Amino acid sequence: MPAARCSRASAAFVWLFFTAISFLIAPLPAVNEPHYLCKARALADPAWCSRDFFLQSANAHYCFLQLAGGSTLIAAPWLVTVIGRIVSCGLLAQGWVRVATALQLSPILSCLSAVLFAACSLAGSFSGEWVLGGFESKVPAWGLSLLAIAGWLAAGQHGTPQKRSLITAGLCSGLGSSLHPVVGGWLAVCLCSAQLLAAPGNLRTRLHGLLLFSVPALLAALPGLIPAVLFLKAGSGNAADLSRAGFIQVFWRLRHHLDPTELTAQQWVYAAVMITLIVGSFRRLCHLPATTQNTTQRQSAGLLLALLAGSAAIAAAGLAVGWHTVPVEQLTDWRWRAALLRFYPFRTLDALLPLCASLLAVMAAAGHHRMAIQLSQRTTAVLTLLVLLAAFAVRPAAPPGYTEKQYAEWQQACAWLRQNTPPDALILTPRESFGFKWFAERAEYVCYKDCPQDAAGILEWDRRLWLLHAWTLHSSGDGLYDARDLESLRQQTDCDYILTRILGPFAAQPVWQGSEWQILRVPASQIRP
Repeated sequence: MPAARCSRASAAFVWLFFTAISFLIAPLPAVNEPHYLCKARALADPAWCSRDFFLQSANAHYCFLQLAGGSTLIAAPWLVTVIGRIVSCGLLAQGWVRVATALQLSPILSCLSAVLFAACSLAGSFSGEWVLGGFESKVPAWGLSLLAIAGWLAAGQHGTPQKRSLITAGLCSGLGSSLHPVVGGWLAVCLCSAQLLAAPGNLRTRLHGLLLFSVPALLAALPGLIPAVLFLKAGSGNAADLSRAGFIQVFWRLRHHLDPTELTAQQWVYAAVMITLIVGSFRRLCHLPATTQNTTQRQSAGLLLALLAGSAAIAAAGLAVGWHTVPVEQLTDWRWRAALLRFYPFRTLDALLPLCASLLAVMAAAGHHRMAIQLSQRTTAVLTLLVLLAAFAVRPAAPPGYTEKQYAEWQQACAWLRQNTPPDALILTPRESFGFKWFAERAEYVCYKDCPQDAAGILEWDRRLWLLHAWTLHSSGDGLYDARDLESLRQQTDCDYILTRILGPFAAQPVWQGSEWQILRVPASQIRP
């Protein structure tokens, strides 16, 4: 088969495989899809769920929300998500194949490395980062970032900067930053540092290459960079409020991603295994005979490791900033720690670990054994089947906090609210609320999952959670939620309905009752302002 056709066939295989993995491990809607798609719809149609304060909060991923928002007005959210997943996986696949090609891997070995990457991703993560899954801004951002890495690697295989490759890499990197400032931004920093410190040629040559990459990257990033800067600027205000919001975000709501002391032993073991595989594979590459192909591969592998080293340096800085042996409240300097940790210093390393491990492992195995095409095809086919079976095995039957029965009835309750309440109704939902606005198309008073990212929004989110906590304690004190309790809830929140599984008993009769969930109407306040 001609090389061009082989390359297209490998890209098609990886696209199909990544898409299959996405739908196997993340049933619709995935964990973050209601969060992103509902925000996008509210941006395109401000009247939709206008009483939901999260949807009215500042937008940190403006470009992605703008691109996705228009489609939510003409298609159902599940259709937008399906198309978004397919397109995003296609972008990831194209980027993956181009990176593998830049590393001198054959089309079949490109496929094998992609399958191995999925296997490594299914095995775990270091800080909770994932690339293969649902449809949200970071997935296409990683696809564009892979294209940027591929262009940079291709340019680095020559002694002088390859203008076209570096400019293209910069454009892709900038577009990725526009879609997701954290993913694209950190990857751009890693690429710039690797270009300056590890690219071939003298200092002048490396600086020339850095200029060719960084200028188009910055220009392409402006559509997302400008809103991000305005977002951060809008968060400036009272120092005490900013500090408190940072504490809530970093050391409470997102501590599993941002606080290094929250990383589990399993996560550290995963990172150690990935690093061991990377180091071992690179050492095997270094012991290959000094042929032209092996020399080129070693050079490209070295560039890939330089990129990984940049992300490791960022993660090491995050560890130094965030590590503490006493409760955060006892630290005198937690304020500046929170201010730095909110930028996800572990995210880039977490994604690059399985990427580098899978690519370098395949390069080392192919170089030592010169696997025949037939053997590579058999290995890829067997591993593909095993990974797909593993993805199906880990497929969750219901979101966290739900049994299958509870989740099925949750959707029924949401459907009742969508069909029987005014479009501007405000609903009190439970802490484990998942995809409520997706299913019910009604506003929530507060949702634990939907935490805003701006300081004002975070503080309001926190206030509402504590208000409900106090109301629940007071209302349940006498063993019955009576009319006075509902009047108090109306006065404090202006909620129209309550959707609950554990609150009660209520003196009022529910307007909808299931075996797990019930919906109660909150009467209009009788107290005149």
